Amino acid sequence: MRISKKRNYGNPCWTSSCPRTLRPVSNRRCNDAGRDASLRRRMSASATAAQEQTTEELKAAVVRAVSGTQRGKAASREQRAAILQLLEALEKRNKLEAPARSPLLSGVWALLYQAPLDESRAAVDRSGTTEGPFLAAFQPLTRDLVRTRANLQLLDIPGCRAENLAEFSVAGRWEGVLNIVGTAAPQPSGPQGGPSPTRVDVVFTHFELRLGSWNKLTVPLDWVKPKGWIETTYLDEDLRIGRGDKGSIFVASRVKDSRWRGAGPGP
Repeated sequence: MRISKKRNYGNPCWTSSCPRTLRPVSNRRCNDAGRDASLRRRMSASATAAQEQTTEELKAAVVRAVSGTQRGKAASREQRAAILQLLEALEKRNKLEAPARSPLLSGVWALLYQAPLDESRAAVDRSGTTEGPFLAAFQPLTRDLVRTRANLQLLDIPGCRAENLAEFSVAGRWEGVLNIVGTAAPQPSGPQGGPSPTRVDVVFTHFELRLGSWNKLTVPLDWVKPKGWIETTYLDEDLRIGRGDKGSIFVASRVKDSRWRGAGPGP
């Protein structure tokens, strides 16, 4: 009895190394290559469209693109690439020469989106999560118990103050607030040490944790001294784009006519 061997010449995920041997090539590799090519085509078309939009239209496109991504946490690779292109296009429209010194920088900001710039870090980098650096560290223990309801930032440059506030719920029963408090000031730059036109240094001094009706817990951070910088690359009356020292990009919207719920009164 003879068994005939059929060769699959029509499947692009198979290659022939010799007339009698067929070697399988990873379907994943083929699929990734196809997705990359498709993504490049869409990004090219998106870049052309962005150039033709007004600044207000481009801002609206950014807000639409980031909605539904859970502030970047649920964004796919394709979404991150498309959003990054929109943000870079908007950064080119920035009209402020020194946003770090502008009074527009001070205020209360709500995080709309954040993600690492290096795609290889996207799967392991927690900078795109909305729980803040402390709640993100608790994620392996809490799993789906902790849900963030809001992530806000207060910047008061004249008062040299910064606060990052995350409002969350635990198991759908207890409401909590995590507020990380510190100082903020334009980063010294140049040989004379003048203030940077775009970067602000932030040093966190302590954090406050409130959960349900329990008393507020205040923990000093002197032993850690967490610090970093934020570079503002686009700023206007209601939208802000920035890049952090850990290699992330974010977009935030101004919260108007709101009472600050953090450690002190808002600006």
